[in-house]
Amino acid sequence: MTHVLRPSASLEASVHRLPDFTSVKLSGPATIDDFVQVIRGMAAESKRLGDRRMLVDQLDISTTLKFTDHFRIGEEVAAHLHHLEKLASVVPPDKITHTSEKVAMQQGLQLRVFTSMREAIRWLQTPADAAPGVPPEPQR
Repeated sequence: MTHVLRPSASLEASVHRLPDFTSVKLSGPATIDDFVQVIRGMAAESKRLGDRRMLVDQLDISTTLKFTDHFRIGEEVAAHLHHLEKLASVVPPDKITHTSEKVAMQQGLQLRVFTSMREAIRWLQTPADAAPGVPPEPQR
């Protein structure tokens, strides 16, 4: 199931519910206020629908965020998406800072930021209790 949200006049969010996780593709120009709206909107919807894992594709966003904006995104994600087991975000290599990731993880949310869609999906599909880089225990 796919649907499109417009959190602002310029930013578009396409939501796809997949068997292992929910995928959110963001595209267009975005401000910090747009990010906050998306986070809060997805929090309400993902709680209502029982989502446990989410992938946020930010490869088609055009934005210039300051350090404090990245910090705020981490705080917003931790505050509103704490019901998720895992949250993966994919950004262009020239945009990765890990600031939001560090802030969210310090507040207990398993947020990882990637530059590779493949790596993000692999991480999302790994059991939540598996240590990073360690294959999960075989089921008996």
